[in-house]
Amino acid sequence: MSAPRKDDLKTKPPLRWQALLWLALAFALVTSDLIAAPLADEFAGKTAPVLRGELGALLARPEYDHPIPVIIRAGHPSGLPESARSLGSTPDYSATLTGAEIASLIETEAIEYITLDPVLRATGDASRFDRSFAPPWGDADHSLRAVGADLAQSWGYDGAGVSVAVFDSGIGPHPDLPDSRIRAAVDFTGDEPVFLVRNTDDYGHGTHVAGIIGASGRTSAGRHRGVAPAVSFVDIKVLGADGTGFVSNLIRAIDWVVANRDLYDIRVANFSVSHPPVESYRESPLSLAVARLVASGVVSVASAGNLGKTQQFERIFGAIGSPGYTPDAITVYPVNTKGTAGHSDDQPTSYGSRGPTYLDGLFKPDLAAPGNKITSLAAAGSTLLYDHPDLQVGDHHARFSGSSMATPFVTGGVALMLQANPRLTPLMSKIILSYSAIKLTDLHLFEQGNGMLNTPIAVLFAQSIDMENRRNSFAVPTRWELDGETVKAGLAFGHGRSLFYGPRIDPQIASNAVLWGSTTIWGDATLWGDATLWGDATLWGDAVLWGDGILWGDGILWGDGILWGDGILWGDATLWGDATLWGDATLWGDAVLWGDATLWGDATLWGDATLWGDATLWGDATLWGDVVLWADTTIWGD
Repeated sequence: MSAPRKDDLKTKPPLRWQALLWLALAFALVTSDLIAAPLADEFAGKTAPVLRGELGALLARPEYDHPIPVIIRAGHPSGLPESARSLGSTPDYSATLTGAEIASLIETEAIEYITLDPVLRATGDASRFDRSFAPPWGDADHSLRAVGADLAQSWGYDGAGVSVAVFDSGIGPHPDLPDSRIRAAVDFTGDEPVFLVRNTDDYGHGTHVAGIIGASGRTSAGRHRGVAPAVSFVDIKVLGADGTGFVSNLIRAIDWVVANRDLYDIRVANFSVSHPPVESYRESPLSLAVARLVASGVVSVASAGNLGKTQQFERIFGAIGSPGYTPDAITVYPVNTKGTAGHSDDQPTSYGSRGPTYLDGLFKPDLAAPGNKITSLAAAGSTLLYDHPDLQVGDHHARFSGSSMATPFVTGGVALMLQANPRLTPLMSKIILSYSAIKLTDLHLFEQGNGMLNTPIAVLFAQSIDMENRRNSFAVPTRWELDGETVKAGLAFGHGRSLFYGPRIDPQIASNAVLWGSTTIWGDATLWGDATLWGDATLWGDAVLWGDGILWGDGILWGDGILWGDGILWGDATLWGDATLWGDATLWGDAVLWGDATLWGDATLWGDATLWGDATLWGDATLWGDVVLWADTTIWGD
């Protein structure tokens, strides 16, 4: 692949499809129940909600009808347009069709479902950072110490023998990532996958991400080494020189990894890429592809996204990107560590996407990690460095921000866990990471998820587990010291497909409990805040002590349902203690807190009539000021 010219790098891609996607998303979110559907009711279930809204607009004004990239799920290929391309091992195809062609295709019996083929973007770049702290460019990277990776490395763990697939813009040549550690490089940005003789990164994002995972530290005297500095890579290019790609190509790339997992011994996948969700994860072709990847035995770590705010709204909830909103993925939110390794001053980033998930209302993100002003490897001559030369650090490094930067910290941590215990499954890896995570004081539950990555405890816990006999071989300490602070594993976690998703409830019932504020109260007890029951002496169930004790194996029943102690069952229907059901109906304490009408904080109600902020009503009457905004750009209205 020839190197891009600088003039080419300065030319930005047309924003047409990105604007259309945002437009369709906002349109569906605020008016999906009000659209006069142009399609017969029996065909409505064949289209994603956002596409349905887009079709309504296009078919109402045929003169503005235009081609749309879509993904088609078909029982058999007969009746598909000749331009349709198979996505691989699934009955999914990609095509670019007008609204009229889509409407006609829906009536074909073989067509099961049609959705958008969204634009995929990197979730980290030079424009995404909080400016409240600007450490000197030459300082040693505190982030490695913040997650305890340096401590785990001191015990001899470096990721050797573990291969990581990085789905990104490529991994460029760099002294910290010698060719011997790049096991394969495949470009999926064109019509067909191309094996690259020489790995490249025209955009500069994938190299930075790979450096956080596994830079050797050679060019920085060890200051900016990765979490797993001996890990191997499979470079999967899905983004071009402009930092964008299409979901259909990412799906093809995922299925290639599933097919070649054993050949390259791929155990972990990193997705520092995202797009705004356009449907439930149950229907999303990308979510289904990630589920296949996880089922094949590959731990999949994905960014939460950078949709945490707009110019009008300081904080947005419910905008976790795809594939991060997939239950099977380990989803990561970026934390601003304020340039210190300790956690007492950790703050949420303004841009990181917060949970719960779009449409499904699932508990996300799963974990948090440093994601603001992270120093890692620079790809020479790349678009990002050309556009932002001031963010280059010396000759070999750059400093970027975003959930893209937080995600590889967790990916590297998983590589160390798999080195400690190669028999770990993706589910057990997720449980260990969540259970050991550090609960942060100043971050919302839907920002930090289960807490900050706690690499040393996660590695020790992984090492202790005998997967064959389903027991712990030794007790694991739960705390360590960092710059005068005691770092404690949280020893409690949220996990499950039906978390926070229940039947309709009366808002007056929930109003007795303040869910999200400076102090978080669930029911009659304070669970997460300055005074917390997830702390030093917490008794859960009849005989399980979560706190200063150790991680015991005798109370863990392994299988599809995971039993912790006498009263905590984890599975599709989750019983927590004597009175708490986490499943289709969610009960926490004396009141049902989550359902179709849910109270968030001082002013946010999600339900049939939804108040978002001081002046925004989502329901039968929809008001977003004079314009509808979802992202940094006005996409509907004046």
